Amino acid sequence: MGFFSKIKGVTHNVEDVETPVPAMFATRNDTVYAPISGMLVSQKEINDEVISQGLLGQGYGVLPVGNVVYAPVNGRVDVVTVTNHAIGILTDNGAKVLVHVGLDTIKMDGKGFKRYVEAGDIVAAGQPILTFDGEAIKAAGHDDVVTCVVSNPQDFDSIELTGSSNTLLGGRPLVKVGDPLMVTK
Repeated sequence: MGFFSKIKGVTHNVEDVETPVPAMFATRNDTVYAPISGMLVSQKEINDEVISQGLLGQGYGVLPVGNVVYAPVNGRVDVVTVTNHAIGILTDNGAKVLVHVGLDTIKMDGKGFKRYVEAGDIVAAGQPILTFDGEAIKAAGHDDVVTCVVSNPQDFDSIELTGSSNTLLGGRPLVKVGDPLMVTK
């Protein structure tokens, strides 16, 4: 197998923009899935007062392995930041899901981030929504934790935090893209 055959399955070209290949997994409308693979951390462990106290919503952090962030739900892109580090998606059941890459990465002014979606786009769970340069984030002195929260938990009876794994690393569960993290009820 030649070099180009090996890398062909990693990205594809859409309107002269290389986009990572989508992740494929079964979905349910009431479930939020892991947007990236890595080690799962509780929201309270995230070293940011706003996130750890739940002021952005209820959810998890993932210490990432890789740099591609996938849509954690089916829905419509509701919010994008000009700095490309955060994207909000509104689901059909009314959940507002925010995916935020890094801590204080807004200060990077978009450097090291590439967004593949725009506000108003319809996305499917597993669709690549952004990529980031983890080394650039660390070089800028920031943490690269990927936070995934339901930002309107008050609109639901409950948000069940279901993220878990039988595989642990340093006492933390490992998750892969598409693993269930939360169920909205």
